[in-house]
Amino acid sequence: MKLLTLLKSLHSEEYKEFEKFLSSPFFKASEKYLTFFKCLCKYYPSFDLKKEDLETAYGRCFGPQSYNDTKLYNLMSGMSRQVEQFMVVRMVWSPDDPQPSLFDHLLIKSLSRRNMGSYFRKEARHLIAETLERPQKTVDDFLFLNQLHQEIYFNPDTSKSEEAPPHLKLAAEYLDLHYCIAKLRYAAEMKTRERIFSSRYETPLLDEVLEHPAMADWVEAHPLLAINHSLVNLYQKGVDETGFRELMALFVGKYTMLSKVDQSVLLPHLINCGAYLLSRDAAVEVELLSLYKLAIQANVLLDGNRITHIAFLNIANLAGICKEFDWAHAFMEQFSPYLEESKRQPSVDLTKAGLYYNQGRLDEAQTCLKPELFQIPLFDVIARSLLVRIAFDRYVLYGKDYEFLSSQINAFERFVQTKDLSTEKKEAELNWIKFVRKMVSLKFELVHVPESKKDELRKNLKQLQPVRIKKWLEQGIERL
Repeated sequence: MKLLTLLKSLHSEEYKEFEKFLSSPFFKASEKYLTFFKCLCKYYPSFDLKKEDLETAYGRCFGPQSYNDTKLYNLMSGMSRQVEQFMVVRMVWSPDDPQPSLFDHLLIKSLSRRNMGSYFRKEARHLIAETLERPQKTVDDFLFLNQLHQEIYFNPDTSKSEEAPPHLKLAAEYLDLHYCIAKLRYAAEMKTRERIFSSRYETPLLDEVLEHPAMADWVEAHPLLAINHSLVNLYQKGVDETGFRELMALFVGKYTMLSKVDQSVLLPHLINCGAYLLSRDAAVEVELLSLYKLAIQANVLLDGNRITHIAFLNIANLAGICKEFDWAHAFMEQFSPYLEESKRQPSVDLTKAGLYYNQGRLDEAQTCLKPELFQIPLFDVIARSLLVRIAFDRYVLYGKDYEFLSSQINAFERFVQTKDLSTEKKEAELNWIKFVRKMVSLKFELVHVPESKKDELRKNLKQLQPVRIKKWLEQGIERL
């Protein structure tokens, strides 16, 4: 129901404010709203009410004899309108908003329309100065500055022949800044969608924006523009390790100069670039983990109060690779409650297995690979691959379980061949398992593998494409 959905959206501190709002004669259309609202508040925060519950609440407030469906519908419809008005008024009058409030903006417009002369100019210039002094500026701030200068210039009292300061020129410049940043943000999103959906998006005037004559000066002066410009350039030329590191340095250096909204918009782009490079064996583990930590700090890791099991596994595994085991366990404890319930325990078990493996605790890692993990799509490939790695390490380090390792290699190969995977992913998995078999066979035949044979393996591995977790294979060669 619309009213209950709206009430759920209010934050805890807004309930007292809404009660005051309902008491205001300027907005309140019926005294019944406040009475009914106080009755519904006891169901905060879930507001898990059915129609019969609402009928009971209505009768408790106004007497059971006064109830009928039409009266309840009209009351709830009217209250919904009151909540909507409250949300808009609170946005206009948001004292805790660090950006220029909508109230200030509307006030300037109103003063201009009423031609309030020096009072209008004083307030407009004060708001311009206040906006310019803030270190964190959003794309909307530049549009806001454009509109303020525009209001001053087109005011009837502004001289068009001797304009000082040059409000028209500044209005045009801030409009260009707003357009360039907005265009780059859209382009970055489109480049991401192209990769996800394997489709092509046309972005008119993108090259003109990237090569704008004023861009060099603007990039130096405006961190948000600088980061978006660098990000889109990286997408345009293709994500590589050098470009990613340069973007990372820029982003981290300017991070505190970005608003929370812009931090949350840009972080996923950098994380996706880092994950893309990591999947191609670039050495960006430390940088990628630092981005995930920033995402947690900025409270943007969860999507709809949920975390996917793949993201959960990837982040904890990344921490394990970086040897940050205490952080990984703390992460698991903090975020496992946000996993889908049906996959929560399997996700935790598989994550623990990966962490134990990276610590060299092979027996404990294998114990965590419970049978149900091999029956869950996506988990099955990860679990079987990890089991092969555990058996491989046990064999090359301790000379144990050769038969078990051989059987797992063969079983994994048959499993991948029957699995519905993309052509590239299936080929990468099969190349990996074939190379593992080659290393095991060499170890079995020679026992002590000479450096010359290792060099041959390194050369073969360098030419092998596609292949997954190439770094592990490189480490495996060293351990032979």
